[in-house]
Amino acid sequence: MTQSTLDEQETMRQKAHQIFDMVKGFARGADEVEITLATNIGEYLRFGHNELGQSQHSKSRDLSVRVTTDRRQGRASTGRLEKSLIEKTVQKALAQAKAAPEDPDYLPMLGPQQYRSVERYHEATVDAPADVKAGHVIFAIDLAKKNSLLASGVLGTSADHGSILNSSGLEAHHRATTGHFSLTMDADNGNQTGFALSTFADIRDLDAEKLAETALERARLNKSQADISPGKYDVVIDPAAWSETLLFLTVSATAGYSPDFGMRQYKEGRSYLSGRIGERIMGENITLEDDAYHPLQTGPPFDGEGYPKSKLTLVENGTLRNLASSRISAKRYGDAKPTGHELPLPNPLGELPTNVVIRGSGPTKTPDELVEELDSGLLLTRLWYVREVEARTKTVTGMTRDGTFLVENGEVKQPVRNLRFNQSLLELFTNIEKLSEPVRNTSFGGPTMIQPGVLARDFNITSVSVF
Repeated sequence: MTQSTLDEQETMRQKAHQIFDMVKGFARGADEVEITLATNIGEYLRFGHNELGQSQHSKSRDLSVRVTTDRRQGRASTGRLEKSLIEKTVQKALAQAKAAPEDPDYLPMLGPQQYRSVERYHEATVDAPADVKAGHVIFAIDLAKKNSLLASGVLGTSADHGSILNSSGLEAHHRATTGHFSLTMDADNGNQTGFALSTFADIRDLDAEKLAETALERARLNKSQADISPGKYDVVIDPAAWSETLLFLTVSATAGYSPDFGMRQYKEGRSYLSGRIGERIMGENITLEDDAYHPLQTGPPFDGEGYPKSKLTLVENGTLRNLASSRISAKRYGDAKPTGHELPLPNPLGELPTNVVIRGSGPTKTPDELVEELDSGLLLTRLWYVREVEARTKTVTGMTRDGTFLVENGEVKQPVRNLRFNQSLLELFTNIEKLSEPVRNTSFGGPTMIQPGVLARDFNITSVSVF
């Protein structure tokens, strides 16, 4: 760590303590006080039709205050840190606590904890000059122009700082950098597109040239698309293609996006997994873990109340083994142990694994090797507009986009029109035969996924899409 990095880290901690002292002063009469302070600084280059369109710098700050009194809880938040608004936020939290019923799950706030170190903050990402980022974009634009295509997308980086402090002496801090480069190339007003995406913590890991070449190749191939009949097809799903789809493996949209791999949901019968511990729900070659310490993962080593996160095997060789838990579940059920997966309290939803890693048994393949081992079927480079249809089987519907290709004898032969699918994720994970090395890809508001590309049998295509 450089001296400037250490100084910045110390400044953020000092700021958190200053605000916490202010909150405690305004919260006289509360039994306990907790603050969660989060700061995000983002920089984004947006481009379209082969032109840089917007350079954006954003900074957001969010202070969330939780107070307890007589076993009642209240929480209020503000995006501004002026003294008067902090006081107003504290008063809202106090008013909520006084009006709330006594909480049967009330537990005293956590005291000091020990956390395993994770290093997810990269100065290279924070300090990357604008001309370096613009150079990545210009390379993609120039490549598109040379091939009579149009390039559109966004290159974004962000730095996040988070702190939890409470009146029982808990103090937890975390900081991280993240980034993403999404790129679409288009040759026919949206009818001949190719897409590529890369996410990173250290911008030096971004291979912008490879990303641009991937999008270019897919767009060039995606012309004169053929129609195919509905039916079940063997498929290769690109590693970056199914983030939006995998979100529904961990939450149930039909239950208000309630998490599924939590102990409280399981015990209350709110999860599609309820009553299925010990049952094989996926193929024997599939293991799902929640591992906050995986080198590709993001986020802090503690949960929403500051409890240290544990590595947890959720599905082992296809069989459901464990669930995310919390202090509340341990109190309620006795046979549960906290695993560090609580959301900020009060929390009616239950526990949520936030660092999911999908693993396969046996040697991994490259995405190209997966295609080479597909005798006949489809290469899916992007799935989008995915929605849950049936929670018990985890059946989702959606469409392919930005390059769907017919594969024969291990070679891409023909682009096809976009397709609509209806597919049970449990059946899909049962039919996976081979996997590539996992990559990091964040879901939409859900867990960070470390996800592979897969070769799977009998993917259910229902129709040709009109889009």
